[in-house]
Formats: sequence, structure tokens, C-alpha cells
Amino acid sequence: MRFNRFFGKNLKMVLGGGIVILVVLTALLADFIAPYDPYLQDLMHRMEPPVWSDGGSWVHILGTDNYGRDMLSRLIHGSRISIFVGFASMLMSCILGTTLGMIAGYKGKRIEQVVMRLADAHMAIPEILLAVLIVAAIGGSTLNLILVLGISGWMVYARVTFGLCRSFRERPFIEAAVSHGAKGGFIIFVHILPQILPILTVISTLQVAQMILQETALSFLGLGVPAPAATWGNMLAEGRDRMWIAPWIANLSGMAIIILVWGVNMLGNGLREHLDPKSKEIR
Repeated sequence: MRFNRFFGKNLKMVLGGGIVILVVLTALLADFIAPYDPYLQDLMHRMEPPVWSDGGSWVHILGTDNYGRDMLSRLIHGSRISIFVGFASMLMSCILGTTLGMIAGYKGKRIEQVVMRLADAHMAIPEILLAVLIVAAIGGSTLNLILVLGISGWMVYARVTFGLCRSFRERPFIEAAVSHGAKGGFIIFVHILPQILPILTVISTLQVAQMILQETALSFLGLGVPAPAATWGNMLAEGRDRMWIAPWIANLSGMAIIILVWGVNMLGNGLREHLDPKSKEIR
């Protein structure tokens, strides 16, 4: 009863979490569930339509691309890079921004000025533009994408944790810890961090979707993981010039991106409503 009562009021968490779990499991088990090698070319069967279209067959359920590679297999394997880059870059942003924000909020003075002014300057530059400039300079790879996207998103965490730390440092339980001789680092990571974890969880979940979209955009522009890597952004770019003769190449990868991002956003909104009941929409 408690399970049903909890999830009955959190349909967003159920739907979003179910989609995210399904995609993550698909990515982890890609080698076992993909029917073909995603890089295996078969020019005799290039640009075959999906099974529901005229000329389609059950041999390639979602059709093939311009090199005869199986679309279903490429979609399954492509989820790995999108999910890995999204979560890894989010984790990097969270650790970097949270650490700097808490230190600036608790210590104040010069550290506060340096960190906050740096965050203000960074926020003046659009994230995708900064990512394009850096990736164009250092080259595209999975590691470079994680580094670039991780660095481009730390400001959100820094500003949020900075404000929360400033409010917490005057609380009685912090003053009690200081009176007992607790050091600043101990207070920050033992007393303050647990208080702001629910907020960080919501922000992190929503940022995963943003990171996935940015990775896809960079791959679409040719600045992500180099071809012929099976990524959703690369597949979208490959199908761009063949929209009239083979629309499923771009459409299928685009639908995969939309479904995953929608699921992550739904999960983040569900977490927000659960952790902060006041944020629920008034119906």
C-alpha cells in the first residue's frame, strides 16, 4: 500500500524513471541484444526501409542506413555514448561547481569574490558556443566531450550551493559545530552538504538531459565523437542529407533523443515535486 501510495502520486517519476532505466539497461546490454554489428556494412542492402514501410523486411526491423548498417543495432549502441557522456559530464560539473560554491559560500571574502565573479563571467558566454569553440580547438572525442561539457556547466551548482551555504553558516547547528572545534572542511562536507543533497539531486537529473542534447548537437555539427562511431548525433547528421529518400535514418535517431531527454526531464520534475511538495503545480 505504501508503494502504491508513493508512486501513485509520482507518475512523472514512474514514467521518467522507467524510460531512463530501460535506456540504461539497453546500453549496458547492447552487445547481447543488438541483432548485428553496428559497424557491419552491407552495400547490397543499403537504405532499406523499416519493416512497416513498403519494401521493408523483418531482417532489418528499423531498416538500414546509407552504408547498409542495421539501424536498430546502431541505435542500441549509440545510447551508450549519449548516456555515458551525459552522466559523466554532469558528475564533473556537480563535483566542481558544488565544491567551489560551498567553499565560497562558507569562507566568503576573497574566495567568494573570485569564484562568483568567475561564475558570472562564465555565464555570460552561451554554453554551447563555449563547447563548440573548445572542441574545435582540441578535437572531438568522448573524453574531450566530457571535459568540455563538464567545465561548461559548473556555474549552476556553484551559484546554488553558494547561496545555500551562506544561509546555513549562520544556523545554530553550524555554530555548535564551530564551538566544538570543527574545521571548515569538516563542516562543509559533513554538516552542510547533506542538507543540500536533495536540491543537487534534482539539478543533476535535469542537467543530464541538457548534457545529452549538447553532446548530440556537437556530434551533429561534426565536433563530437568522430565517425563512424555509432552515436545518435552522428546518425542524425548522416540522415540530414537523405531526408527525402531515407527519412528513417534521421527520424529514428531524433525520436530516440527526444524520448530519452523527455524521460530524464520527467524524472527530474518528479524528484523536484517529491522532495519539495510546495513546487507542485496547483490544479
